[in-house]
Amino acid sequence: MDGSLSAITFLFLAFLIIHPKLLCNGDSESEVTCIETERQALLRFKQHLQDPSNRLASWVGDGDCCQWVGVVCHNVTGHVHELHLRSFPPVRDDFVTDEEQYRAQYGAYMLSMFGGKINHSLLDLKHLNYLDLSYNDFSDIQIPEFLGSMGSLRYLNLSNARFQGVIPHQLGNLSNLHYLNLAGNGLYAMNLQWLSGLPLLQYLDMSHVDLSKASDWLQVINKLPSLLDLQLSYCELRFIPPTPSVNFSSLATLDLSSNYFENSSILSWIFGLS
Repeated sequence: MDGSLSAITFLFLAFLIIHPKLLCNGDSESEVTCIETERQALLRFKQHLQDPSNRLASWVGDGDCCQWVGVVCHNVTGHVHELHLRSFPPVRDDFVTDEEQYRAQYGAYMLSMFGGKINHSLLDLKHLNYLDLSYNDFSDIQIPEFLGSMGSLRYLNLSNARFQGVIPHQLGNLSNLHYLNLAGNGLYAMNLQWLSGLPLLQYLDMSHVDLSKASDWLQVINKLPSLLDLQLSYCELRFIPPTPSVNFSSLATLDLSSNYFENSSILSWIFGLS
């Protein structure tokens, strides 16, 4: 009998070790709230944004930031993991005849765009792995260099947000990044060497980024082992750089449209890809 009780006691203790949440009172997931330092970081971030349509009305006071619009927290730790802060332009259908309705929708979109500055308080969100600021209006600023210090990021979308200037090489420090979208901005790059620091990158969209001076674009991209989707349309590319061998065997999608390649050279290069 003593042996049976000892075995039962051992199994019960082992179960509690594996499932420690059972030692807590109530439903632990429902009680999770955001971390105070992260809530303060979000409030400081909001202070530097322009928000003409008051989309971030829920970001106030001492409320639970895990319940705020655009914020996703981990359901156990309460750390902020995702920020979904994109705007959504109306889709224009070629067959839409109600021009007035479309203009009204586009006007609403223009009002919904965030502007202003991107505050470095985002650095206090040390567990943030998803950041989407696309389709906003940051027309007076460059991409902040400090974004390259947000080492937990796996997803970064800054597309069509009207950023200007050179792409900061600090983005090459985001070694955990799987998705990077910089398309549709007024950006340029003198070289792409910084991309070599992104070994896990699977999706890269730099459409409309001026790469006319980035003569190393093919050499660098050829060394991204995880790349599946590459978008380089409208990049002012004019020639295929010489490289001993190109291995895009893992690449599923490649878009080099609307550049200035000679038809004969680009076709022979594409058919020679492995």
